[in-house]
Amino acid sequence: MIREWKILERKPPEDHGIFRVQTKIVRSPRTGTDMEVKAISFNDWVMILPLTENGEVVMIRQYRHGIEEVCLELPGGLIDPGDTSPKAAAERELREETGYEGMDYVSIGSCFPQPAVLKNRGFFFLANNARPVCQPKPDDGEDVEIELLPVNEIPHMIEHGHISNGMVQLAFYKYLVHRGNSSPLGTPLKP
Repeated sequence: MIREWKILERKPPEDHGIFRVQTKIVRSPRTGTDMEVKAISFNDWVMILPLTENGEVVMIRQYRHGIEEVCLELPGGLIDPGDTSPKAAAERELREETGYEGMDYVSIGSCFPQPAVLKNRGFFFLANNARPVCQPKPDDGEDVEIELLPVNEIPHMIEHGHISNGMVQLAFYKYLVHRGNSSPLGTPLKP
């Protein structure tokens, strides 16, 4: 049986702006060996799958510094301290990044994106009947372009690498499960 590791020491976290790095000294329950490990703390985040009444997904293209490329993604971002809930953060992020608003927000799941080193959780929301209501107001560090894509083209785009962000792929999987479609992603999505 796998047992929890004993935490012997927590060093003060290193603050790197949007994330913090926590160094811990831990003991392996299997070997008794003490070692240093690191955990990265971000705020929890949201990702929104905005679907228009015409069956189009409101997506964004933006440059990603980690891979130094422009990616096709769903809108989303960190939950701010002023957000009253993940849903409130989803509503805010969708409006800020795209200028769209959903008529109905539905939670379609959550996940821990990389529990080996990350300590945050992601929340996924479907925004039904999304429509433009204002001009986008992206943060200073964001440069986004809005793109509307038919939802039934998404599996092909994922399969051929046009949508490469793993969390975006997971959001579409959660959408499939929510819709009651457990078919492989190669099967067209139904709005």
